[in-house]
Amino acid sequence: MVFPKELQPLLYTSDPERIVTILDALESVTNGMENPGLLEQIKQISIDSPLRPYVDLIFALQAYYRKDPNTVDRFLKSIPDSTPPARLKPLLSFLSGLSKNPPEGIVEKEIVKAILNRKSHLETALEEAELFLQQNHEESFSDSIAYLIRELYGKFPESSKQLTLWALEKAREKGWEGILLDGHLKMIFGDLEAHRLKAVSLFLSGHRGAFQAWSSFLMKLLLAGTTNVQVVEASLLIWAYAGIQEQRDPQLLNGILDVLEKKYPSVKETYRKVLEDVIYSRGVHNHCSTPHPVSTPTTHANSSRKKSSIVQLELFPT
Repeated sequence: MVFPKELQPLLYTSDPERIVTILDALESVTNGMENPGLLEQIKQISIDSPLRPYVDLIFALQAYYRKDPNTVDRFLKSIPDSTPPARLKPLLSFLSGLSKNPPEGIVEKEIVKAILNRKSHLETALEEAELFLQQNHEESFSDSIAYLIRELYGKFPESSKQLTLWALEKAREKGWEGILLDGHLKMIFGDLEAHRLKAVSLFLSGHRGAFQAWSSFLMKLLLAGTTNVQVVEASLLIWAYAGIQEQRDPQLLNGILDVLEKKYPSVKETYRKVLEDVIYSRGVHNHCSTPHPVSTPTTHANSSRKKSSIVQLELFPT
């Protein structure tokens, strides 16, 4: 292995194997494939070791890529100005937003220029997805946009769901069935959340089928037996609102009401009046069968008050 010139003196003052470990750890942090084992090893290097400034530089770089300026600052401050890694302190300080003064070195200036002009891999992937969309390549679009959604989901879950809604709407505009995208979404979010997002997409866009889609999600939610009653209530209210807006299948209505009665009887009782509005609103009686009426216990006064606030919260739950 050829060592950088500044590291060569350390071959005679430190353990050479540790230098190799440091170089490998540096590579793992900067190539996007972090190696936790290597990083754990270099943590053990003592503070008074000649190699410690290089360790602190590596963790400062890691914090920079993770967009954590406070941690960048902490590690940079621990690097003595007399050591070779200190040469990168002005550059990292500027790139992390800790300093408004750009570095003065020629090489550092070129690095800043290259970074500022470089598109992120997410931007590139989004451009590719939009191109596939324009070219009517459903499979390529589904693969590209699913990659973006998956990448965002770990750190920005709400943004990933916003992007999902955009993708679902675009696929619908193209007249695609969306089976390919649906498969990706189930792998990313799980079956239940994938159904919810598809239902939300139809609900927000005003397309027909929102009630059917939300019914499918609600049935899965009820059968899953969640202990979060607020989620059940919110989902039920959105389902009720969607049901009032369009034609409904009485068999579907009865199925939801039956499961609700078995698993969440208190919720059904609380929203009795809302459920009656769904059953007896215009359009449902055009079908061959009639849904069974909701039982009529005492109506709770707070049901209408909850409706507007919970519906809004359920569209993008945390």
